[in-house]
Amino acid sequence: MTADRAARDPSSVAALTAAHLSKRFPGVLAVDDVSLTINPGEIVALLGQNGAGKSTLIQMFAGLHPAGSFTGDIFLAGRPYHPRNVAEAEASGVALVPQEINVAPELSVAENLFLNAEPSRWGFLDYPLRLARTAEALRDFDLDIDPSLPMKALDLATQQLALIARALSKNVDLLILDEPTAALTEGEAQKLFERMRLLARRGMAIIFVTHRLAEVFSVSDRIIIMRDGRICGTHATADVTRAKVVAQMVGRTLAPVERRMTARLPAAISVEHLKVFDPDDEARLRVNDISLTVAQGEIVGLFGLVGSGCIEAAVALYGAWPGKREGAIALAGEPAALADPQESVSRGIGFMAQDRRDCLMLDQTVHDNTILASLGRLSSHGFIDEARARRTTGSLVHELAIKTRSIESWIGTLSGGNQQKVQVARWLAADARIFILVDPTRGVDIGARSEIKRLWARLAEAGRSILIASTDAEELVDICDRVLVLRARKAVGEVARGDLSEERILGMAADV
Repeated sequence: MTADRAARDPSSVAALTAAHLSKRFPGVLAVDDVSLTINPGEIVALLGQNGAGKSTLIQMFAGLHPAGSFTGDIFLAGRPYHPRNVAEAEASGVALVPQEINVAPELSVAENLFLNAEPSRWGFLDYPLRLARTAEALRDFDLDIDPSLPMKALDLATQQLALIARALSKNVDLLILDEPTAALTEGEAQKLFERMRLLARRGMAIIFVTHRLAEVFSVSDRIIIMRDGRICGTHATADVTRAKVVAQMVGRTLAPVERRMTARLPAAISVEHLKVFDPDDEARLRVNDISLTVAQGEIVGLFGLVGSGCIEAAVALYGAWPGKREGAIALAGEPAALADPQESVSRGIGFMAQDRRDCLMLDQTVHDNTILASLGRLSSHGFIDEARARRTTGSLVHELAIKTRSIESWIGTLSGGNQQKVQVARWLAADARIFILVDPTRGVDIGARSEIKRLWARLAEAGRSILIASTDAEELVDICDRVLVLRARKAVGEVARGDLSEERILGMAADV
């Protein structure tokens, strides 16, 4: 911290004050006359559906939208604050850890943590000091990582924790966390919350954006709710109910997802004795001998904490795992190899990856993304029937209530929930009968989650079979007919719908 910043009394003035902020994009007023105050030592949860304006607002605070690109005033510790870029924001004591993990995978952990801020001595990069500072930052999160390892060697959760450690190494007065626990286990999230509380006790102001309401009520002091670019509610966390928060976020009360109990139909897809091997070390099992069946019209969950093997099992079943796989797979009772994604798609299986950027062409249109898996079905004599293709896309956009200005809109302009719906549209256009989904509502707001779960229910009622692999218990308990729980790469039990609860499957996954 600079001497100038340290000289101020952090208890005498707000850490950050925003007055009448507005930010417009072409055709969209993303932030509309927002005023708020964040106090030193306070943890504030910023909530709202995707498209509510949360991301734009925190990006204004963090210098991603520079001063002059919006109207209104921001004050930091009582002084005018006009960052022109991220570097100026960080120099002023404001750091943002974004939702989407953005690292240089080939560079080392140390190089990533000090990218564009390398310590130097006599004009030369000080390698020993960089390693020492990296090790110190990682120790704050109990991360036992070799700083010289390439970033790509770390799993998603560890990369996220490392990025948070990087932000905290920069003498921060205001820390902004955007979906910080999206890739973390329950234990890792609790460790992060403990660290946040410690930092708040030391006077740091913290804003965090999340769609997980349990986290909000666990760690925040105050809740600010946005809808349609404006603040629609501010509450002391202790004085508000979850139901009121949800109602203000979505502008209505959400009804629970309803599933009709039906007779068990024949198996659509099954696997016996599935083993998945580490692509870099075949002596190491990532999934150790699990068996599962998904019947026609059934939704089955595959649940476990990060590292349990549930994600790897789903990816391997689809044929996309880069390493070795063993096990007997059957479709409708007949043996099937499913050796690669191409074969799986040809056999009527659709797949949604943990990171939707791996499945979407973000620089292409809604239409292009929708027809990607059905070009053969929409072609005649080697040429795409464009009129038929556009009718297909338009019909699915209407059927799934995808919010887009046009089927020719870039998919990157859509909210996370609508991007997920486009993936569903892609597989419906390809007439997929089986869906394998990995963390399908990750980073999706609570209103969109509810819509997507209702969509799964409708698809199941229409006879389609759905396997959802997730590290988020809440994602599964109100939609699945059964949940198979994994721990330490093995199946440890199955819970039927009537007995499903977050507490039960979390307890099984964590062995408590």
